[in-house]
Amino acid sequence: MSLGVIGTTGALSGQDLLEGLRNLRASGTLVLSAPHGAVLLQVARGQVEASYRLGHYDSLEARDQGFHLHPHEPADAPRLPSRAPDSGSPLLRALPRFGPPTLVPPALIDLPMLLDRLRSSAFNGALSFTSDEGGAVAVFLQGRIGAAASERGGHVHSGTDAMRALQRAGLDADGPHLELDALDPLVVRSLLGLALGRSGGGAEPSTFNGLVLDAQVVRYVRNGQPYLQIEGGVGGPTARFALLEDDAAMLELHLPDEPPGWEQQRYALTLRGQDALNPMTELAMHFRSSFGRSGQRVLEALGRGLTLEQASENLRLELQELKPWLKRLEDEGLVRASGR
Repeated sequence: MSLGVIGTTGALSGQDLLEGLRNLRASGTLVLSAPHGAVLLQVARGQVEASYRLGHYDSLEARDQGFHLHPHEPADAPRLPSRAPDSGSPLLRALPRFGPPTLVPPALIDLPMLLDRLRSSAFNGALSFTSDEGGAVAVFLQGRIGAAASERGGHVHSGTDAMRALQRAGLDADGPHLELDALDPLVVRSLLGLALGRSGGGAEPSTFNGLVLDAQVVRYVRNGQPYLQIEGGVGGPTARFALLEDDAAMLELHLPDEPPGWEQQRYALTLRGQDALNPMTELAMHFRSSFGRSGQRVLEALGRGLTLEQASENLRLELQELKPWLKRLEDEGLVRASGR
């Protein structure tokens, strides 16, 4: 799949780029982005068939604009390639790129300080990375992180666990760059509606605002009209997700409280923990009545020498869901930290 060309127009204007497409009789999507908005241009054989403005986009005549040119056959709406076409995370699949991102070199930035600056500047957009092993994204609305998703080794995580993946990437000097993409609030609110599972099934088609997912594409829709399609659907039946309108419905995410690398910690069973898994002991009966089958499975996973991350994946629990179990087991003297 061609990613097209991403860059800045420099001394050229957006109109100059369009003139080049006309001369080439090219087809595709041209996105031009400025500090306060963007315009999405649907081009067929050199002619602009439709344009969609987002925010307060100024003028095609302006120079030094960000752009993304994606060649494709004539379509019914502007199209851009998926950033992560094979991801199991709909949020990563649906994430658009309008222009060149700001690259954040790993291990050379203070991620908490960066997040504080984005919050104070009321940033709208996404901080993300992708690699052969997976990727992660945090979505910002007015500087607040309203959703996050990550994928690694086929395992998809959200919330604080996804923030943990961004934290880990920011400390890995040999890892991929974090990328900062400014996005219009309309796009951000649509992504947040998807991440928060806000069903749009009851909305009138002519007034619907949000995202439509089907097997082929992800459609961004405004007043019932698609203004952007992301190539590469998510499979399954078509689903609609209404954009987030009520900011109070959004919980702000933060980096995890635990130190970086906490998820690689391993725990060993104490003698008491071993007795808790021995059905012949009185302690085992007390343990099962107090912790139930779920607590027993956690203790068994830790007893196999798994890291906390491996245990969470094995148990199909988020790390944040595993933490309370770990605290209870430690408080009862059943496990102890044994290194990494």
